[in-house]
Amino acid sequence: MRLGPNAEGIGTAELHSRASRPSDFEQENSALLLLANAQTGPRGAFLQAIADAARNLCHAGSAGISLVEKPEEGERLFRWLAVSGAFATLQGKATPWSQCPCGLTLDKGRPQLFLEPQQHFSLLRGGPTPIAEGLVVPIVTDGMQLGAIWVMAHSADRLFEQEDVRLLSNLAIFAGAALTVVDARDLREQQSRRYDEFVAQVAHELRNPLAPIDNAIEATAAFCPGNERALKMLEVARRQMRHLKTFVDDLLDAARMQHGKLSIRVSETSLNDVVTDAIAAVRHRIESRHHRLTVTGLEESVYVRADHVRLCQIVANLLSNAAKYTPVGGDIRLSVVTRCSENTSATGGCVTISVSDNGIGIAREMLPNVFELFVQSTRATGVDAGGLGIGLALVKKLTELHGGGIAIESAGPGQGCQVKVDLPILLDSQVAQRTGDADLEPVNAPARVLLVDDSRDALDALTAVLETHGHTVESRTTGAEALELLKSWTPDVGLIDVAMPGMDGFAVARAIRRSGDYPGLLLVALTGYASESDKSRALEAGFDCHLTKPASIDRLNAILKTRAGSR
Repeated sequence: MRLGPNAEGIGTAELHSRASRPSDFEQENSALLLLANAQTGPRGAFLQAIADAARNLCHAGSAGISLVEKPEEGERLFRWLAVSGAFATLQGKATPWSQCPCGLTLDKGRPQLFLEPQQHFSLLRGGPTPIAEGLVVPIVTDGMQLGAIWVMAHSADRLFEQEDVRLLSNLAIFAGAALTVVDARDLREQQSRRYDEFVAQVAHELRNPLAPIDNAIEATAAFCPGNERALKMLEVARRQMRHLKTFVDDLLDAARMQHGKLSIRVSETSLNDVVTDAIAAVRHRIESRHHRLTVTGLEESVYVRADHVRLCQIVANLLSNAAKYTPVGGDIRLSVVTRCSENTSATGGCVTISVSDNGIGIAREMLPNVFELFVQSTRATGVDAGGLGIGLALVKKLTELHGGGIAIESAGPGQGCQVKVDLPILLDSQVAQRTGDADLEPVNAPARVLLVDDSRDALDALTAVLETHGHTVESRTTGAEALELLKSWTPDVGLIDVAMPGMDGFAVARAIRRSGDYPGLLLVALTGYASESDKSRALEAGFDCHLTKPASIDRLNAILKTRAGSR
């Protein structure tokens, strides 16, 4: 005999008088296995998977999960985060605790059966179909009320029973435990993301003052030829600037690696030039410790298809790492071995770059960890040579982006170390010949340069550097002033900071391109960031290329030479 519900429509007592179907443990175990796999994915998808499992296992018309939210003021709420079946329109809605069947269930602390709940809870009225009854089970973990899991029957032919209570109770236990893990994971990822964003922002903010300082050093050196004491002090400043720029670049690259945004842009280039640039970047470290550096395998020109800057970074990091852990007066050897391929593709074979030293070596148990991010190798003697623990992790990632592999060997403490990088980037002889011929084109003519930056220090320093190299420079601190200047003066190149207040650099570039009056003007975006999205946005706005601050005078001259050569 059907018992009458109380004022809230609760008919939980009826469950004891209803016949219950036998348990289907095979189906239940299959569902729990799927849920175990789902908890490794996004939180929303995991909750939806639980709701779908509840509806299927209980043969319900609708099912869902409602979790507790605590606003700063007022009554606690239930958020309908996952809904399966006919009442999917409830997804995302919030209901006050006192107006929700989940609230009554948590107040009572045990599963509750609600008969014709649409008559007692206004949020369920006007739904797509009648609700014969609803079964709600609390989700509680370590005494904390997280929410509730529920199912609805939309026909009197399908009423819930003790087996449904058992199934939902098991799902509630699973959901509570899994939510604790998933929420902790998401919090950890959120904190990591915020940290990475903070690091990237710090690096960006450091880049802005680096640019004028770097340019001021170069300009000052040009202003005091013959003053050996001043030039000696400026060389100290140069070395420290190199350290600081490397530090900032490493921070940005670490953030890119963790977000999967590290990328390369390959082109045909000279490996001889790559190695020369890499040695120049670390020469101060090698010379300060009186190391003997030997280079073999580059007696003739070797051309490759690679990202010149990133390949230089690989070699420089390997040399720098060797210098760190090699005692004063030690030996460092860099060797290049090429192996031609039998196919006729543009990539003609592999290049192996080896850097070895007779330094303090690495204990065997440390070798498996040396390529991990933020792992500082103290090598064999426990000596900490400084750094952020980014260099070798970055080398490994850049090598992989080039399609190659990396290996490190050491016979143990005091036995030195060797790192080998294998890269399938060698060009065949015909392509190499064309690349070599292209390198012979000499162009270096003075250019008219427009500088636009809201930092007067940055403008003055970069203006001085460019003028010492023979270029004519006009500078403006706002986009509007730059556009006004263009009405009376036509530059060859525009170097424009994209992050100016008011009219930013992107708007300036778009205005220039829309006018159609300056078809030969080369536009270069200057930014403290270096992400692929920034580069894409710059190209879309009409910039021809993108430079990250602080822009080196060599890189600027290369762009100006390209422009001069095309005139």
